[in-house]
Amino acid sequence: MACGFIRHLLTALHRIPFLSPDFPKILQTVQGKLFRISNYLPNRVEGGIDWMNKLTLKKWAACLSIAALSAGFTLPAQAKQEGYSTSQAAYKPSSNPAPLPVFKSSGKKDKTVGDNVRGPADPSYIMDVKYDSKTHKLTGKMTVTFKNNVKNNLSELYFNLWGKADIFKEKGGSMDVSDIRVNGTKAAFEVKDTALHIQNLSLAKNRKASVSMNFSVAFPEQQDRFGWYGDTVSMGNWFPILSVYDEEGWNVDPYFNAGESFYSLTGKYDVTVTTDRKQVIAATGTEEGKPRINGELATHRYKAENVRDFAMEMNPTYKILSSKVNGVKVNVYYDDKYSKYAASLLESGIDSIELFSEKFGKYPWPELDVVSMEGWFGGMEYPQLVMISLNERRSQEWVKSVNAHEIGHQWFYGIIGDNEYDEPWLDESFASYAAALYDNSLDELNVPPLPDESYHVSSKVSDFTARGDEGINAYYYTIYDYGSTTLNDLRLEVGDDAFYKAMKAYFNEKKFGITTTKDFIAAMEKSTGQDLSPFFRAHRVFPSDQY
Repeated sequence: MACGFIRHLLTALHRIPFLSPDFPKILQTVQGKLFRISNYLPNRVEGGIDWMNKLTLKKWAACLSIAALSAGFTLPAQAKQEGYSTSQAAYKPSSNPAPLPVFKSSGKKDKTVGDNVRGPADPSYIMDVKYDSKTHKLTGKMTVTFKNNVKNNLSELYFNLWGKADIFKEKGGSMDVSDIRVNGTKAAFEVKDTALHIQNLSLAKNRKASVSMNFSVAFPEQQDRFGWYGDTVSMGNWFPILSVYDEEGWNVDPYFNAGESFYSLTGKYDVTVTTDRKQVIAATGTEEGKPRINGELATHRYKAENVRDFAMEMNPTYKILSSKVNGVKVNVYYDDKYSKYAASLLESGIDSIELFSEKFGKYPWPELDVVSMEGWFGGMEYPQLVMISLNERRSQEWVKSVNAHEIGHQWFYGIIGDNEYDEPWLDESFASYAAALYDNSLDELNVPPLPDESYHVSSKVSDFTARGDEGINAYYYTIYDYGSTTLNDLRLEVGDDAFYKAMKAYFNEKKFGITTTKDFIAAMEKSTGQDLSPFFRAHRVFPSDQY
């Protein structure tokens, strides 16, 4: 009712010839205010005014977005759904279509690669790096070994160099590689945008190979998952990572700042980092022994298995609050400025692991690090590590909910991997559902789809970004809000017991692997014994979006 009334009102306003050209900005301001105010409110107010709660205000903001798009207005793009930035530099909107992936195949399938074959398989990274806290630069050497499981005489390899994205260059960020060797022999290579192309190879199928290289990184001065701000340095996507080859070819999609464009296979990491001995480090994996001290420097070593990335966060003022649940050690890293949130982060971390392990499948790693930082977003996920962006205005309930969302990604991205550029709903919609499950607010997952039926839950990131700011707004609404609504509707369709039984079967089937929309639908149908194709079509979930 409310959405319909707003839509009719905006449609009438759109027809007024002398309407101010700034009106869409005014609508965006109102929408943004509603979202930001909601971030500081609890989910519900017991005994209080019904509309003064987070969920109701978010609904009104969503209604405003739907109504505006339906009436013909295009709102400037909002920042990432988990936090909605107040910084204009948080997301760099553009009316131009996103760039085409570099080195991407022509769209023809590689029929020599079977269905669900992805490689190179079993990547194992060994890195030895040094980070200078004064210059915010890192130098090091990396060797990655892998098995060529994809095709005979593999003639090329690709790595993603996310630190070379244009948005980081503006703030002093960079990433460079040199002295690349394949099986000990110096190799020819070229770098274009964020893709490293190693050429003129001949790697036998089902044989192991190794690539070594030197690399250097300059971290940009910005509040981001990759960058430094104040005493904190965030090291997400900071090293050259092996690209995935599948039936679509090499996946070297462009960097997507408003969300994720990451796609990698699980493997092993052995990372040695030397830096200022005062630095307190949170990292993927488990630290091996105590750091080696050499004057003002300390050398730390971390190992991790069955992870698809490796991230770190450093701050010399961090304190650590820890506890255990189900044999998993949860560490909260915080500084004095945000000490009031430490208990909430630990509580929600413990409760999320316990709840999601019960509903989806057991958390498989020995540790989880929850790190406080200051970013333009709400939170960011990496294997065994989540970044939670704090400021003094955050409510405790908001902090818990965002933490639950990011920890939900440990299951949906970390354990069950996906191509985040081609099928973003497979992790973001699922993590949003997980957060609502934690918040005990599944009944609030009932938003309608956008009027424009070309926006699918299963759409690629490029389908949204090609439509500028309207597409970015549609991305957040469709992937986060309507995607999680779709999952809740599925639960209601098949029943709680059948839904969570199917989710556990899906978890066991895809654990440490890669899933697709087709795989998820098949897993749900197999477990429930139902034909769910009408349900998914009605909710705009189409496996054909990927072909």
